[in-house]
Amino acid sequence: MATAAEAAAEIVREIAAVGAADLAAAAEPLRADCLRLARKVSLLSHLVAEVAEAGAGEGDGEAAAEWLGELVRALQAARRFVELGRAPARPAGESDQEKPCLLAVVGRQKDPMSSRKA
Repeated sequence: MATAAEAAAEIVREIAAVGAADLAAAAEPLRADCLRLARKVSLLSHLVAEVAEAGAGEGDGEAAAEWLGELVRALQAARRFVELGRAPARPAGESDQEKPCLLAVVGRQKDPMSSRKA
């Protein structure tokens, strides 16, 4: 449980360190949402510190570990969202999923040019 608490604390520190300058390239609505999320997550730093200290104490270890696992997953999702804000804004109509999807499709298919005879 101590490692999960340490992971949660690290993610909280990472998200709390995000400032307006880090999100300068983001589109306006996304920038504001990311900043609000970073401020709210930074408030969790004291809670996570208390959980890390209490992890060494007695209590229902299984329930606490389950709760802490859910917290870490939620913080990881928050970190991914804030990372979206750090990336430059894409032009209208362009998807951030086009390239990964194209690579997945191309990777599964044979090259049509290689099957042709010259």
